Amino acid sequence: MNSIFDLLDDLEDLLDKSASRPFTKKISIDKDEIFDIIGDIRLSLPGEIKQAQRIADNCDKIINDANNKAQSIIKDAEEKRERLISDHEISKKAREEAAVITSEAKDTAREMRIAAVEYADNLLAQTEQTIRAALDEFLRISRGTEDFLGKEIDLVYNNRQELRGTGN
Repeated sequence: MNSIFDLLDDLEDLLDKSASRPFTKKISIDKDEIFDIIGDIRLSLPGEIKQAQRIADNCDKIINDANNKAQSIIKDAEEKRERLISDHEISKKAREEAAVITSEAKDTAREMRIAAVEYADNLLAQTEQTIRAALDEFLRISRGTEDFLGKEIDLVYNNRQELRGTGN
């Protein structure tokens, strides 16, 4: 399946290669070809959206992994603290060391969560930019096609009016 950008390029190529009418800026376009390309664009959009969802799901996995690792670090620190506290002669040192380890573990976990969220946000921002660019390009081309078809309708209408005026 072509990407949205490839399909938009195909649409531009079709417009560029269309035969122009003498003495005007108007062109003739195969309506079925345009509808085929627009249909392909519609079919490609869900794929682009699914890809964005996969990126978002991957970000959730990274955040979950960071949370699990943080919990493991905290658990290990707490277990070490408990072992140190159980020894009466060094209980004061054990409490101090455990507090430091727990604090470091919490800091590390917080940093890992922040980094994972920033990474996920960057991926989603890039995906958003890509989809916005595709939409902008599609709308630009659609407006051009709409303008062109409107002018074609006006031309046909004017030609009919001339025929009616000539035939009366």
